[in-house]
Amino acid sequence: ASRACRAFMGTIVAPDATTRTEGDLLLVSISLPSLRKAGELDLQLAPDRLELTAPGYHLVQPLAQRVRDSEATAKFDKKKRVLTVTLPIVSLDDSNAAAAAAEVEAAEAAKAASDAHLLRAEKEEEAAEAAARAA
Repeated sequence: ASRACRAFMGTIVAPDATTRTEGDLLLVSISLPSLRKAGELDLQLAPDRLELTAPGYHLVQPLAQRVRDSEATAKFDKKKRVLTVTLPIVSLDDSNAAAAAAEVEAAEAAKAASDAHLLRAEKEEEAAEAAARAA
């Protein structure tokens, strides 16, 4: 049976999917010939993969490029019975900005930990001095 064949008697098939790039967008077209309406499908997206579940279908599609999954759009063409998912590709600038933000966050966390350590040391020193005066 072909991968995009109609699902019979509870059979689950992996639908045919094609991926193409248009500018800074990754487009994934998924053929779902037995699907009647978009409300019957569940689409889960991650920066590196797409997962679709629908009656008679299941697809896990690794993506060749990292995408901004939170900005994706999907459209189901009822006539052709094709779902097209449009995903913005993470650009080098996005990757560099994310790496820079992660470095800043790590530096801030290290400074906060260092400040907490210094504060704790000061309090311990004050407590020791107070104990010495009380003795």
